Amino acid sequence: MPRVSAPVYSLNGGEVGEEALSRLDLERMQFAAAISSNILPRVVGSMTLRPGLEHIADINLGDVRLLEYSFAGSNASMLVPILSNNEMRILKDNAFVSRVAVSTAITNGDFNSFTGWTNASAAGASANVSGGNLVLTGTTQGRAAARQTITVAGGDQGKEHGLRVEVVRGPVWVHIGTTAGASDVLPLSILDDGDHSIAFTPTTGSIFLELYTDNARQALVTRCQIDTAGTLILATPWATADLAEPRHKQNIDVLYLASRQFQQREIQRRGDTSWGVQRYKVDDGPFVAADGTVALTPSVYTGNGTLTASRPYFEASMLNRLFRLFQSGQTVQESFTAAPANGASIRVSGVDAARRFSFQVSGTWVGTVRLEVATDDGSGNPGAWSTVNTYAANVGPSNYTDPDDNVVKFFRFVAVAYTSGTIDTTLIYTGGSQVGVARMTGYTSDTVASVEVLSRFYSLNPTFEWDFSTWSDYDGWPWGIEAFGGRLYWGKGDFVHGSVPDAFHSFDDNVEGDSAPIFRSIGASTDRGILWLLGLQRLIAGTDNSEISIKSSSFDEPLTASSWFPVDGSTQGSYDLRAVKCDKDGIFVQSTGLRVFALIAEQGTLDYSAMDLMAMHEEICGGSPIVSVAVQRQPDTVVWFILENGEARALTYRPSEKVVAWSRVLTDGQFKQVIACRGKGQDNVYFAIVRNGTQRLERLADLKDCRGGQVNCLADGFKRFTTTASQTTFAVPHLNGKGVTVWVDGSAVHDQDNLHSVTGGQVVLPPQPAGKAVVIGLPYVGRWQSTKLAYGAANGTALFKKKRVSQLGMYLVSTMLDGLRVGMDFDNLRRLTTTKSDKPIAPNTLFSSYDADMMSISSDWSTDSRLCLEQRSPYPFTAGSLVMDVQTNG
Repeated sequence: MPRVSAPVYSLNGGEVGEEALSRLDLERMQFAAAISSNILPRVVGSMTLRPGLEHIADINLGDVRLLEYSFAGSNASMLVPILSNNEMRILKDNAFVSRVAVSTAITNGDFNSFTGWTNASAAGASANVSGGNLVLTGTTQGRAAARQTITVAGGDQGKEHGLRVEVVRGPVWVHIGTTAGASDVLPLSILDDGDHSIAFTPTTGSIFLELYTDNARQALVTRCQIDTAGTLILATPWATADLAEPRHKQNIDVLYLASRQFQQREIQRRGDTSWGVQRYKVDDGPFVAADGTVALTPSVYTGNGTLTASRPYFEASMLNRLFRLFQSGQTVQESFTAAPANGASIRVSGVDAARRFSFQVSGTWVGTVRLEVATDDGSGNPGAWSTVNTYAANVGPSNYTDPDDNVVKFFRFVAVAYTSGTIDTTLIYTGGSQVGVARMTGYTSDTVASVEVLSRFYSLNPTFEWDFSTWSDYDGWPWGIEAFGGRLYWGKGDFVHGSVPDAFHSFDDNVEGDSAPIFRSIGASTDRGILWLLGLQRLIAGTDNSEISIKSSSFDEPLTASSWFPVDGSTQGSYDLRAVKCDKDGIFVQSTGLRVFALIAEQGTLDYSAMDLMAMHEEICGGSPIVSVAVQRQPDTVVWFILENGEARALTYRPSEKVVAWSRVLTDGQFKQVIACRGKGQDNVYFAIVRNGTQRLERLADLKDCRGGQVNCLADGFKRFTTTASQTTFAVPHLNGKGVTVWVDGSAVHDQDNLHSVTGGQVVLPPQPAGKAVVIGLPYVGRWQSTKLAYGAANGTALFKKKRVSQLGMYLVSTMLDGLRVGMDFDNLRRLTTTKSDKPIAPNTLFSSYDADMMSISSDWSTDSRLCLEQRSPYPFTAGSLVMDVQTNG
């Protein structure tokens, strides 16, 4: 006698593999599918036809790299930086940021000459043009500045301009005002080495531009011009072959990027249409000690000069390496051309003659200088200053011996009044020691390198005691990056470098205690070292052998240089692809590139261990490596994976609800990349997709727009329109030659049984009234196949017994039955009945909920009877649950 089965209660199990289909001992198998293609499981228990993909822009730029940038999640603006071959563009609100045509011009903005510019530098400093660069040379007491008055035509007033500034060596300060020295048109911006375009809107006929530096060294600018009309393009170091490398991390308005081949970069947003790409520069480390076999001799105390090595040492690839010299004796030279102004100090200690130093005031000048003294405040810094003597004329060289033995004191000159000339002062103390830092800017020979002094030198004598920074083209650059616990962490080789807390550009090892920078090994047993860093409840470092959890002494204690204990949380090993974060979990691709694991904090121990997210479907990737990954958090947490073969996979992830559900995502084209950015209501998920041989940027439609209303975005590569009166033609050139579906104001006028062919890049419809919503795009199909139906037997399982699905009941929401087909396999599908309660169902009827009587499905008996559902776009479909009458003979 035939038996009947129980229902399938929910549909969020996702696709499982063939080997798992018989795992009827697992409760979650009731909810799973043998096939889930273009059907997304929902955490709430339903499944839905995946949203369509909206065409945003053609990005046929060769290989590209999309970068996630989250900007005010409650704000409607969507900002996406896009990298291509040595270029970056910015997508804002579905269009590239661009500049309008203006006639405003900067004279000699390419710096072929200084004509048009005014040297507005302080005495001793200078601004001039040399070698195609604006050269700003500041002093310890004087600003170097160049100014220009710019004429703005009446027709260009009120238009947004772009100021393009390309800095060779920074930092450089830039501002524009309606008067000289003002910043009311363009606020003061600090620009470092790189390419910058800053938007401003002049409203007057004349504006005043100023570039300056307050540093006692050269700043070089190779370009300062008004942007030409067209798409904003910024220069980057990453060529096509390098685009897969950069890891990135956002902090407020800055994206920090790391790649092995290039110095770290910052992508800075100064406004929706103001962006820059510059070097990430650190002036104070991280340092390691040299071996003490080479002496280095600086040529200058401040500014730009050379380092000379006692034997061959320098290499051209050491550019941008820092050198920290420990020097005996202290000499401070200051030239004052304004007042009030403070000079640098010397540090005096010891007893008797050891406290003697010499001083001198010279030059031709009119003014007053003062020799001042301060006592160590207990932290190694000067306390309150007091006067030793005041001078209104040249003096010395003279000696001064401080009488307070064993007291640490500081001495300096201060200009208190100034009328004219240059007041030259000198302090020379043969005792004590100081530290100076320089950055290598040029290579002359293996014994001579050009440098810029970042922290003044106190001696021009050779020293064998010096450190060098661990980052340069010669030493390599960091690869992993993460912001965690108030520090910016960089991973390079086996080492993790953590900045001073809340100071992302400082690695000053003179900072002591818990705030000291971190420079520690993780003990990675691999030559490639750190592949990624991820901040969960602990800092995690991924290598190709293991995933290392870095502990402090206790769980709630922050990481410090002294509280650092790395242990293996997993020994799966990582693929050379970024890991992503879902609350307290980390998701990473295993070293084969074919498996995905989650790092889960274990209850009780709070250590991390790895959970196989493909345990129930080992072949979900079909042998194709994963090349891109992103996490969408709203409306559900979905982890998106792009495969090398151009397909995509989606993982609906909520382990607390026992939802780890895979689905396939297919389209008429090849997926290349995915990113997810915070958005208003729903996260913005963007894909780079190649269709018709052209690469496009497409955005996953909001789920709320895929429910069959006036606007229904269930098509791929779709464009949306609002009709004008009697409109008949709709331009979709990116879909030329394709058959498309057409949705007009709540109904499908062209579906998959009646596709409209795009000719001449247009779709032609009958005249439409004004205000109608039209969505035109490519069709796709969602397919769902049940697992082996093992229910309905009198004794035990129905596996291996002949059975059939005699009837099916479905609870559907926001569904149109026009696109739904059901059957025992995909070769034998049929439409559902077109009546409900014995009344005909009109085409394009949207059911907010549907739970009609159970309907007949199949009369065939089979040991492997299944239920198959197919939903064709553009009709919406969401199934809340299914009930099947499964009859068996056992």
